[in-house]
Amino acid sequence: MRLWKSFGVSAIGLLWFAIVAGPLARIWPRLLPIVPWRREAGIWFAAVSSVHGYLVWDGWARWDVAGLLGYQLSPETGLYLRAEPGFGLANLLGLVALALGLALAATSFDRAVAFLGVSSWKWMHTLAYAAFYLVALHVIYFAFIHYSPSPVRMTLYEPNPLRYYYIALLVTAVGTQAVAFVMTVSRRRRVGAL
Repeated sequence: MRLWKSFGVSAIGLLWFAIVAGPLARIWPRLLPIVPWRREAGIWFAAVSSVHGYLVWDGWARWDVAGLLGYQLSPETGLYLRAEPGFGLANLLGLVALALGLALAATSFDRAVAFLGVSSWKWMHTLAYAAFYLVALHVIYFAFIHYSPSPVRMTLYEPNPLRYYYIALLVTAVGTQAVAFVMTVSRRRRVGAL
């Protein structure tokens, strides 16, 4: 469990960097040199989150789709019953984010930019923000909800020590995007007024 969590924590950190580098450079132009590193961070996000997904799939779900979606086989009924209501949704959010990350990584090369065209490529890569918010929901579920006691699992787990780190990533991502947006609108209005 520690290994797949480590890959998951690394993945969200990489994706966070990929989406805040641009807004930070708008806010503080001296940070422009970090902007080209967004591409590499996004590619590494896709690779690291793929390993995270594989480790969860192999180590926890044991190659069982129903188990990955929060269902368990009931020996009494012979049916799969929902054991963890939010678990399946959280894993689906993570899988969609992974699919977006892989699609973005596959198009993070100069040939893809030339094939798609710059404006289409840029539009497609705004999906990194969607991937980040899906990952944030996935992570918040596991950091705050999943490991709390439930009728299925009475085990008491220690609170996730990184849960406030995840909240900080989410708040700083939203904050930098909002500030960069306001600054961009303000600059364009000033230029238009001149």
